[in-house]
Amino acid sequence: MNRSLIEVYAAGAQKLRQAAEGLSRDDLLARPGPGNWSIQELVIHLTDSNCNAIDRMKRIVTEDNPQLLYADETAYVDRLFHDQQSLEDALTLFDVGRRQWSRVLRLLPDSAFAREGTHNRSGVVTLGAMVEREITHLDHHMVFLLAKRERLGKPLRV
Repeated sequence: MNRSLIEVYAAGAQKLRQAAEGLSRDDLLARPGPGNWSIQELVIHLTDSNCNAIDRMKRIVTEDNPQLLYADETAYVDRLFHDQQSLEDALTLFDVGRRQWSRVLRLLPDSAFAREGTHNRSGVVTLGAMVEREITHLDHHMVFLLAKRERLGKPLRV
């Protein structure tokens, strides 16, 4: 894995925070499309996913070929009251998680990024691939978040 990706991974927190700034509670809970989720649901989904991914990456580093379990993102949004959670707390949790885990990633030897875990749905995954996937996952959802802002009449260019 290209170690410069660790800095891209770490910078994702500021990118997400900037994309959610300047929106009212109504804006955050609106569902202007694309997709069915609100901006708040997107942010909290990303935070939940980030926490799950960090746990999986820790287990890859500390265990031999750990089993990594699927988490149903739709059930999380449908059943965990995303509309009643704190956006600020979610952004802070995302930020702290990325900062803290990035510190560990920077200290790992190159060989650690080839360590593997086995996901019960997607199969074998390496630590390096997980870091890259988390960057891609955020970027994927940023497209939706920015399009929703645009539809709300509050565009943001990042």
